[in-house]
Amino acid sequence: MRILVWLIALFALAVGVTLFAQVNTGYALLFVPPWRVEISLNVFILLVLITVAVLYAVTRLVRELGGLPTRVKRYRDRQAQDASIKLERESRIAFHEGRYQRAERLAGEAYAASRTAEAIAVNGLLAARSAHAMRDYGKRDRYFAELKQKLTPQHLALAMTMAELFLDERRYADADSAIAEARAVSPKLTAAMRLELRLRQREDNPQAVLRLCEQLAKSDALDVAQVARIRAQALLSLLASHVLAGRELKNWWLKLSAEDKALPQITAAAVDQFSEQGSAEEARVIIEETLARQWSSDLVERYGRLDLPAEERVGQLQQAEAWLVAHPEDSQLLLTLGRLCSARSLWGKALNYLEACLAVEKTAVAHAELAELLERLDRHDDAARHYRAALELALPR
Repeated sequence: MRILVWLIALFALAVGVTLFAQVNTGYALLFVPPWRVEISLNVFILLVLITVAVLYAVTRLVRELGGLPTRVKRYRDRQAQDASIKLERESRIAFHEGRYQRAERLAGEAYAASRTAEAIAVNGLLAARSAHAMRDYGKRDRYFAELKQKLTPQHLALAMTMAELFLDERRYADADSAIAEARAVSPKLTAAMRLELRLRQREDNPQAVLRLCEQLAKSDALDVAQVARIRAQALLSLLASHVLAGRELKNWWLKLSAEDKALPQITAAAVDQFSEQGSAEEARVIIEETLARQWSSDLVERYGRLDLPAEERVGQLQQAEAWLVAHPEDSQLLLTLGRLCSARSLWGKALNYLEACLAVEKTAVAHAELAELLERLDRHDDAARHYRAALELALPR
């Protein structure tokens, strides 16, 4: 329908022009001394239209020829960009397939063909990661050096990648510098804080670990279990690296938060420190307060080994027996009661507790403790039998 309308319009225009040419009898006079030219007005109009058309065509031709180099350059850039994108995709697939040599080669080609800063960063970092995966650290470092020259002085992606890979290679000083660059660009970046946390853990810097752990916990970057585990490791490292004596150790324990005191590893380490320094009464208080909140068989075992004064041992035994009401099937508690009774020469009760311990769980330690008690009771045959049982359980199979 549209074509038909155009055809009708063209025919109408042709008819109109023809009628106009027949009606128009005027002429145009051109006077250029010494010449005088007189032509039909219709011919003059036709010549003007032809001249305008020719000038327009020449102008367009000159313009097109002048812009040809630019269009050729754009075309080549598009071709190079398309080739770079294709190489980038293939290199990513190869990297995730674990074909690191192919990934490095393809990413290197894409990196060489890259024109924009974004493409240079993406392909260069992928090539560096692939070289790192092949343990070709020299080639990886060459990529890093080139990227530093081609990208901005503080490029976050480059700094984060360098920090991660240097940390994996155990180049802690270089990793620290890269993390500092990343933190300078984005001070609150969670990923950078995670990398720094890993670095401080490997450097055995518990103070920094505790600080970073608190920051990450506030930003919900670590769950409760992770925070507890990391804090426990840091506090244990801090306690092991600083020899605290007497009042210092007590003040250190009092400054701990309730959450830290509830960690079994921290309590056990503090108890060991107090016991080694002869502060068995402090260790006893810590164990009893901790077990009142959270049960731990490991702390029960330490409780039985405390070197308390004679007048305190009665209360120690009574407390252990009180725990037995709530934990009658705890083999470690039964073993501890057997030891405490044996230390006070309560042979009958000690025998009952040790036999009950073996009824719950047969261990080499329980058999050995019972054998030693039976020897004191002159039951040598029974003692020998339990010694053999202890030996069988202790020897690897």
